[in-house]
Amino acid sequence: MSYAATDTAGQRPTIVVGLGNPILGDDAVGWRVVDALEQRLAVDASLSEAIGPIETERLAVGGLSLMERLVGYQRALLVDADVTGSPGMIRVAPLEELNGRPAAHLDSAHDVSAMRAIEVARDLGTIVPRRILVVTVGIPMAALFGDTLSPAVAAAVEPAVDAIIVQLTGAAVT
Repeated sequence: MSYAATDTAGQRPTIVVGLGNPILGDDAVGWRVVDALEQRLAVDASLSEAIGPIETERLAVGGLSLMERLVGYQRALLVDADVTGSPGMIRVAPLEELNGRPAAHLDSAHDVSAMRAIEVARDLGTIVPRRILVVTVGIPMAALFGDTLSPAVAAAVEPAVDAIIVQLTGAAVT
């Protein structure tokens, strides 16, 4: 969904990307969080105004493909499953702090890490966000086929949306 605008320099302000696989149960949490964010923005005009123009996206891959989607944005928030956290645990951290962790979709087993892809883009003079925040939701290690989230992970979707709103507005959600 797009709520985007382009500034006079041709940059788009913000993108929120949900990462995951929509047919692997809890691994789809990044997509579900973006779904819930879009729903909240659609019904709350004052929230949409406070956040300003954004675009949302859902991707199943990281690395270079993820980096390509971030080109031209001033700010990016990525939402991904975290196989190292307790189920439902939400963390917000800069991408640099997560480099090297067991990734769900920030990285790709078939190309470079998301952090390395961003470094390459910057080295080549490509416009990518200076600061990329990652919102993670802990999931169990096992990924099971299905289109529903486990109860602990499902309960974390709205709090993850709240965490994104705090990052986008700088104000606590009431």
